[in-house]
Amino acid sequence: MNAKSKRIRSNLRKIDSHAIAPEEYAELPEVTAAMLARAEYRVGGRLKAHPRHRGPQKAPTKVALSLRLSPEVVTHFKAGGRGWQTRIDETLKKLIAPGRRPASKI
Repeated sequence: MNAKSKRIRSNLRKIDSHAIAPEEYAELPEVTAAMLARAEYRVGGRLKAHPRHRGPQKAPTKVALSLRLSPEVVTHFKAGGRGWQTRIDETLKKLIAPGRRPASKI
């Protein structure tokens, strides 16, 4: 038993092992969109901003697309850890820097 379960004086193992029977589902109210809209996200009793609501993007700064890259390129950039897609973007931006000619077909 961990410290948290001792603090609340509850048998969490018994609660966790309980399987809800089909007849118990009838007792549960149907969750509606209005109920979800009223829901509050609390951590430690304090009201927090909902973690999944990022808000609208002010100005889209990037375009989502599907791109096929060779395994060597992906391995190279992923080896640098998090932010590998950003590093690919930065590398491509250097190639289109002002004064450079547009890429031609091979």
